Amino acid sequence: MTKIAITSMYANPLHPGHVECIELSKELVDELIVIVNNDQQAKLKRGTESFQDEQYRKRLVGALKPVDRVVLSIDTDTTVCRTLDAIITELKDRNDVSEIIFTKGGDRFASEIPERVVLDKYGVKIVDRLGAKTHSSSSYVKRIENMKDTQALADTLAIIPPSAHEHEYIEVGVRPWGVYYVMEDNPEFKVKKIIVTPRSRLSLQSHKHRSEHWVVVSGIATVTIREQGHPDHIGHSILKQNQSCYVPKGYVHRLTNLSDTPLVIVEVQCGYYTGEDDIVRYEDDHGRVADGGNACNIKL
Repeated sequence: MTKIAITSMYANPLHPGHVECIELSKELVDELIVIVNNDQQAKLKRGTESFQDEQYRKRLVGALKPVDRVVLSIDTDTTVCRTLDAIITELKDRNDVSEIIFTKGGDRFASEIPERVVLDKYGVKIVDRLGAKTHSSSSYVKRIENMKDTQALADTLAIIPPSAHEHEYIEVGVRPWGVYYVMEDNPEFKVKKIIVTPRSRLSLQSHKHRSEHWVVVSGIATVTIREQGHPDHIGHSILKQNQSCYVPKGYVHRLTNLSDTPLVIVEVQCGYYTGEDDIVRYEDDHGRVADGGNACNIKL
């Protein structure tokens, strides 16, 4: 009888952390199936075009010795729920399959993943924390993936004093309101340096999986923090250099720079998931308001 493991990854790009998870997964089973996320999902996760296209990534993963089969995700959100459902249904029809498990690395606990809905439905066990998060795709990209965004980054940095730029970082991202640098990305927290250009503001938003601490390094921040359901005028405050605030998980919040100089803050995100897709936007000056996305019928 055959024991089968299913795992999933963006592999955008493929790095030693992925290989470690694959190797440890194969040690547990007779057959290993790897789901590679498609380009649409990669864009949802990072906000830019895929660094390496889906067929390229699929071929690389499929060439690894421990991998018996590679499947390109059919999902259109950031999960692999539909893909898992299709694969598990197919495997259940095989007479030689004794057990199916789902393996994953060290970035999120089993209780946190939205795919658990599908896995529980079929009684598939989750094997968690296969390998420490010693590498990340972002640390290899280090720049934004397409030329349009690279130019947007250059244009944004041109209006920010060079003294505010960061030269040692894991990831850099450009947004309509400015730029952020990821300084540290740990399984339980993330540290960002955020620069908000003059007369700009972030969207009014909340997060399901993380809280945030903001420390003003330079400039003046206008901050909105309120519980769900409270009117918008509650919770406004002004923070100056060396002042800070706390944004609890689930609270609606907004960061605004009303001055004529850049606002620089250090943000510490605390939680077992700190991905860019854990944002629900309620208002936005740049048309990015959506329904927050569905994750196997679980709204993030």
